[in-house]
Amino acid sequence: SSGINAEEAVVSTQSTGNVVEIVEYNKIPSMISYDRWWLFTWFVMVPVTIASGVNAWIVENEHLSHGPPPYIPYDHLTQRAKPYPWKDGKRSLFHHEKYNPIPGEGYAWQTNEEEEE
Repeated sequence: SSGINAEEAVVSTQSTGNVVEIVEYNKIPSMISYDRWWLFTWFVMVPVTIASGVNAWIVENEHLSHGPPPYIPYDHLTQRAKPYPWKDGKRSLFHHEKYNPIPGEGYAWQTNEEEEE
């Protein structure tokens, strides 16, 4: 078996000081675990995190390359018990003019284009 069992680790204190010595591997078992986690972190998790970030960036750029879907005024999606306490009461707090339609009106950029025509 790999690693050190508690029975195999012989610990002795030298008479000159408090130097602890492990006969087999010359390492404390917790230090072996520390080394493995350090290697796992830098050689597995860091590359996986970078690859996940690159993948998310590519997928999001592909998603943003086309416009939002056409606005269909579904009644069940636009029900409000009372208007929001900011702006005109129709836009949510995190409203984005390009991606979020205004309930009952559609996208703001579509209504602006229709008014200009």
